[in-house]
Amino acid sequence: MEENLDKLFDYRALIPGSGRFASIVGIGGGAGRVVDQMRKCCLPDVQLYAFGMNRKEMDELSLCGKYLIGQEGLGSGKDRFLAEYECSKSFPAIESVLRGRLVAMFVVCLGGGTGEGCIRSFLQKAREVGNKAIILVATIPHSSEGAEKRKNALGLLKALEPMADALYTVDYDDSRYAMLTEVYQEADRKIIEFTDSLLGMVLRRCMITFDFNDFRTFLQFPTPSKRIDFFMLTGSLDFLRKEVKDWWKKLPAKYSSADEVAMAVFSIENADWSDDKETTEAMDVVHECFLQLPPDAEGKWGIYSDETLLPHRFRLRVFTKCKR
Repeated sequence: MEENLDKLFDYRALIPGSGRFASIVGIGGGAGRVVDQMRKCCLPDVQLYAFGMNRKEMDELSLCGKYLIGQEGLGSGKDRFLAEYECSKSFPAIESVLRGRLVAMFVVCLGGGTGEGCIRSFLQKAREVGNKAIILVATIPHSSEGAEKRKNALGLLKALEPMADALYTVDYDDSRYAMLTEVYQEADRKIIEFTDSLLGMVLRRCMITFDFNDFRTFLQFPTPSKRIDFFMLTGSLDFLRKEVKDWWKKLPAKYSSADEVAMAVFSIENADWSDDKETTEAMDVVHECFLQLPPDAEGKWGIYSDETLLPHRFRLRVFTKCKR
């Protein structure tokens, strides 16, 4: 299943301007709503789709690419096996949204019947049609939703991990909010920020090149787990300098020290890079991040322009993979 990454893939014929770089697919009502919100990211060469079994939920989405799984349109009734059976009838539609794309990204809210019942079929189809990078983005149910539901979701996630090249999860239990509505809103924001940041590294104008082969090297970098961790900081250079001291402490608890980082990717953004002094200071921030990596870790970085940022404000995005 793994390709030899020493042989670089010539992706130039597929981007830019073709609309064929990536398909992002939300599976189930909740995931479909998250993907629907991604329209505001305005990622070039990315197509957004939603598949669901509830006709009312699908009708509420603004996406052009939305597909009803099954004929009834009444939902899965939390029945994973019904969803899996009905999903098999949608294989032609699934293949049509995946074929010819470099990247296939699937968003699923585990705990729901449609997402849990269909996700395996989507991952299998992505491999069959030859997508070069397959990314699974999943939410994990909150403990208040029931111990059995959470246990089943974690078990399914473990079974699905080998089918993807990379995995990003948002665990509702990790939220700082008490109200479930706020927990869900925070999770939606995290997924959108992660997706926009990860795909944007390749698709947006870059002063220090981070291309698709760099992107794929990071996703497939050999670690025990395929999970990617991510955080983002936005503020003045003084703020960033302060925050990047022991930046690894912003990662999940499995990183007991910076020595747990196997690979890291840093991107820094500013609206205007014409100020030499600010540019030098921004590079110093990135350099400080690199200095904290262990000697055996691999690091990559990129410099981007973002005209939406206010003057003298910078954004630092950090992606990592863990040694365990």
